[in-house]
Amino acid sequence: MNQSQLKKYNFDIDASVNTYAGELALPYVTAALLGAETIAKGRCRFLEGIVGKTVISGLAVSDTIQAANCSWNDGSSTALTEQVLNPADLAVMEEVCRKTMYPTWIAANGRMQRNGDIPVDWTDFLLGAVAERTGTNLEEKLWVGDAAGVFGVGFLSNDGVIDDAGIDASACKDFTEAVVAAAFTAANILAQMDIVFAAAANIPGILQKPGCGFYVSYEAYAFFLQAMAAQNTGAGYNQSMDGASYLGYPVYPTHGITNTYDAMVFTYPDNLVVGANSYTADISAQLIPTYMYDGSDNVRISMRFACGVQTGVATDGVVGFNFT
Repeated sequence: MNQSQLKKYNFDIDASVNTYAGELALPYVTAALLGAETIAKGRCRFLEGIVGKTVISGLAVSDTIQAANCSWNDGSSTALTEQVLNPADLAVMEEVCRKTMYPTWIAANGRMQRNGDIPVDWTDFLLGAVAERTGTNLEEKLWVGDAAGVFGVGFLSNDGVIDDAGIDASACKDFTEAVVAAAFTAANILAQMDIVFAAAANIPGILQKPGCGFYVSYEAYAFFLQAMAAQNTGAGYNQSMDGASYLGYPVYPTHGITNTYDAMVFTYPDNLVVGANSYTADISAQLIPTYMYDGSDNVRISMRFACGVQTGVATDGVVGFNFT
């Protein structure tokens, strides 16, 4: 093979300038955030561009109507509510071997270009692949936090475990507690949802909130479909993975509530708040060509962003769990 043929296939990919910050990092950081199912499917209120602690304000209104007269009489029926969302500074640091990734990269691009060059979007491929996996990991942290305390509180735990202590320290700690069975099955899932729904019916106004429904694990969702099918109505057989409902209220299968735990949440998307510092100068994405400096065949992928969760109205929801 002569020199010109050797040059035809350009495997020496130069990634020396692939550092992105602020707006330039946005596509990669956004891909990571939208990789989280709860965010991507609009099952929360997603606040972007936050910097540091953020106050979520709301109005609590009771009975505002009174008898009319000629004087001013403050009804004192409206109060400002505040919840504080404290995002955690997060980092992604991964190292991959170029040789290992080449086959997957070429397959993802279909085939090599007609002129023999490998497609040039190597950086997009690597950053995109890491962003996708980061989103899956982030989905879990949104709901249960992590054992190391890196993320802070999730909706149902602060330490990666859904139990009494975790729920008491979670973003949903002030939700009404409904005691349900320790283990969900197709035979008992409807009875557990009945218990949670009855508790929700006692929370003023919650049943009228747009999108109000059940957040459950995928296993519990499957049990629900089986239970509906067993009712001989055909409903369970004709539902998609996103289209089932209980008495007209949607049932949301949620990856962040893992199948390991039998727990469910009843609330509405606007009350589950996720905040991130996207659209700020503080986010970054970087591909570092370490092979150029240390004799290896590796590249490093780095991303930095901040994210956290909180509830909008602290008491507008129910947690169904086998509380002890």
